[in-house]
Amino acid sequence: MKLKVTEWGNSHGVRITAAMMKHLNVKAGDEVEVNITENGVEITKNNQSIDYLDTVKNALLDSIHKQSEPVAQVEDPYAEADVAYIVIAINPCSPEIRQVPKDTENAFATLADAKEAARQHIQSSIAEAQKSLSSLRQVGIGNISYIAL
Repeated sequence: MKLKVTEWGNSHGVRITAAMMKHLNVKAGDEVEVNITENGVEITKNNQSIDYLDTVKNALLDSIHKQSEPVAQVEDPYAEADVAYIVIAINPCSPEIRQVPKDTENAFATLADAKEAARQHIQSSIAEAQKSLSSLRQVGIGNISYIAL
């Protein structure tokens, strides 16, 4: 498809046809991503929706699972072993601990250390949730000291 470059004040642009708008699933006023590539200019829809973020999160988790193993039974969680442990806190309320090769960056040497890091993620989530509850109680209400949620 060929488009004609036009001048709009001090700027230049091209008109996006109705067919292109339909293909991108956008309407006037929507944001799109414009990237300069080796082949020219690329226009893509900004997919930063909740569904998109969930897809990215799941893809990331699948990738990490493929590169790690479930934690094997250990005799002493405080002892270093032939493996290391990572804490996956994509959902900080429910962190996972996985077994990885010993030289993995940011991995914990002992299972006990990994469990402590996971506990800290959960504790931080609880503290953040308590702050959120306080804010939520006041949403849309002028003068009130307490609402049970």
